[in-house]
Amino acid sequence: MNDQNDSHNWGDEMDRDEHETTYDDAFLNYSKWGTVAVIAILLFLLVFVYD
Repeated sequence: MNDQNDSHNWGDEMDRDEHETTYDDAFLNYSKWGTVAVIAILLFLLVFVYD
């Protein structure tokens, strides 16, 4: 990655706290539950379709 474009150098138009809150609360949460859902679907297919 480019070391010159550090997140500490964001302009005034970027709200760093809101960005980190959105990343922590929304993105990671949806990624976690999306992964759980995919694993559940695969287990369902394994148990009920591939006898």
